[in-house]
Amino acid sequence: MEQKNKETALTLRFKGVEARLLEELVKNGLFSTKSEAIRAALIHYFLELGMLGREHQWKEIRAFPSRKVSQEQLAKDLEKLENED
Repeated sequence: MEQKNKETALTLRFKGVEARLLEELVKNGLFSTKSEAIRAALIHYFLELGMLGREHQWKEIRAFPSRKVSQEQLAKDLEKLENED
C-alpha cells in the first residue's frame, strides 16, 4: 500500500570526488542546495531502474514551487559559467 506524505531525514557525509562534485553543482547554480542535487540524482536513478515513469515524475516535480530566476540573472550565470577556466 502506498503511503502519502512520508518523510525521511538523513545525514550524509561525502568525501573526496563526490564531495567536490556536489559542491560544484551548487556553486555553478545547477541546484540551489546539496539536498536538492541529491534528490534529483535519486529521481534520475529511479528512472534508470524503471521504478518511476516520466509522467509520475513530472507530476511530482510540478507539485513543488519553481525557483524564480530572471532572464538577466540567467544570462549573467551562463556567462560566468562560460568564462570559468
